[in-house]
Amino acid sequence: MPSKLSVLRVGFFLDGYTLKKVNEYYLKYHKFHSRLDFRELKGWVRDYVMRLFGREGCIVELESHYYHPYERSFDVAEPTEENGLDRLEKQLMLAGFEVHYNASADAKKLGPNMQLVEDAYLYAYYRKIDVLVLLSTQGQYSSLPERLKRVGVPMLLLGWNFDYERGNTKVFWRTDSCLRELSGYYVAMEEVAEKYPPKRSAAKNLFMLPYGMHSSKRTNVWNTYLQEIMASLDNPEPECKSNCRYEKSPALARLG
Repeated sequence: MPSKLSVLRVGFFLDGYTLKKVNEYYLKYHKFHSRLDFRELKGWVRDYVMRLFGREGCIVELESHYYHPYERSFDVAEPTEENGLDRLEKQLMLAGFEVHYNASADAKKLGPNMQLVEDAYLYAYYRKIDVLVLLSTQGQYSSLPERLKRVGVPMLLLGWNFDYERGNTKVFWRTDSCLRELSGYYVAMEEVAEKYPPKRSAAKNLFMLPYGMHSSKRTNVWNTYLQEIMASLDNPEPECKSNCRYEKSPALARLG
């Protein structure tokens, strides 16, 4: 590890296969009914890594990569006519992620994109990163921690464990035990997520704000209330006689 005064270079590698399941859970089955916010997730990773390695206040360079489980031209989960892949890619790119699509032959296996392992190892081997953060639950990546250890790069695993009812079926999603045991550091992200519910008043969020929170209905109600107050000020009191004179204050007069 470099000295505390130097730049901390972090490689953040996101397994799209795991992310798809996580977003599906929080959007459809969890009380949050929302998806992860990529920008906020990167910010949380940056802050956590600084604290974990005792580097508070240092400059952090975050190299962020997303590995999609499907190939570029076709996604069985997100129909091409709805441009689901394009929307996802745009969100990722706006958050500073480089997007990697799966090879055609591997995409048919409906599993994680294994190119992540080779790319992550090369970043570590050529000393492009000091720490690697992997968001995944998949055992197919269990060879990565040992390979990183041989070149002196520690790995932090962000895993997820949850279960939910889908119809009449109980679904259990767990982080692979081998991947978890081999990783140098582990964070149970389902516990972290509960600390950051999607709220407008929150200083930090891990999730996108639901559309209902962006509604202008409350603003319209408030505007109507103000208009009614202004109208009541412009009208004389009912008990005032016809010869009573009512004048607007200078402030109200300027408002018309």
